[in-house]
Amino acid sequence: IDHFKEIILSSLLKIGYSEVDAIIIRETLLYAELRKNNQGIIKLITGGLKVNPLAGEISIVHETPVSAKINGSQRCGMVVVSNAVDIAIKKAQSCGIGIVGCSNYSSATGALGHWANVITKHNLIALVMSQCPEMVAPHGSYQPIFGTNPLAIGIPTLPRPQILDMATSAAAWYSLEIAKANNSDIPDNIAYDSIGNDTNNPIEAMKGALKVFDRSYKGSHLALMIELLAGSWTGAAMEDKINSNNWGSLVIAINPNILGPIEDFQNNSMIMCERVKNATKLSNFEDKEIFLPGERGDQLADECINSGHIGLTDKLYNDLLNF
Repeated sequence: IDHFKEIILSSLLKIGYSEVDAIIIRETLLYAELRKNNQGIIKLITGGLKVNPLAGEISIVHETPVSAKINGSQRCGMVVVSNAVDIAIKKAQSCGIGIVGCSNYSSATGALGHWANVITKHNLIALVMSQCPEMVAPHGSYQPIFGTNPLAIGIPTLPRPQILDMATSAAAWYSLEIAKANNSDIPDNIAYDSIGNDTNNPIEAMKGALKVFDRSYKGSHLALMIELLAGSWTGAAMEDKINSNNWGSLVIAINPNILGPIEDFQNNSMIMCERVKNATKLSNFEDKEIFLPGERGDQLADECINSGHIGLTDKLYNDLLNF
């Protein structure tokens, strides 16, 4: 893991990031890679994290005691969201809630579960969502209009937080990049080609569109709500998003104490979580584990950390070395 971190930091510094920004990006990628989440180093080796030569200083363009709107000034999306998270935490700690919107950036924000996890470490509830360029078709269409529009929700339970991290698409865009890099097919029923046929070819899917996660109007409507909250409300582009270089995210941090003692909230939450964890299993699920949000990813991360090693395919490792 230490070697892996050194390679990532060196690669980010080599392409022009400052050490401060490079460390933020590295930790975000590491969070994903430890959990075998497809928001990891594939973003780096496929060129998704290039430094924008027009990047400037991140600034607050509108602010109230409980909110702020950030101009990302074309900095890396992970760095922009990191700033938004810091501001939201401070406002939630002082006022009970912090709502921060950010726009004017055009690169990946990373696994949103990472940012929700950062917020819950301060005993705060987290809601984080992002929109991005046209990659996903609304239900009933094959035209890409939505981004993959991920959503993360964090609940500061003990001994570990509950971290929901999901895309509203049937797969993350970088799962297509991984399949392309490994010369492998993608699963059935997740994408269309450019003329609306189902495809298992990641390259054809990139020319077409991903489906929404549940292949129904519900997933489509959820993707739209994230588009409006993380995009329209924050000032991000609503059309031609890939060329506008103006993507958006919304970060909300809430202090549970605004509705009573956090201990009551945590205790009551764990009653429900334990009920879910110990629910009577179906006959075909008896030898499997019922996981809570983020639990399986945390187990994978713990295994890597305890062993000191992280698993990569030979191709991804060599691509990283040669980056």
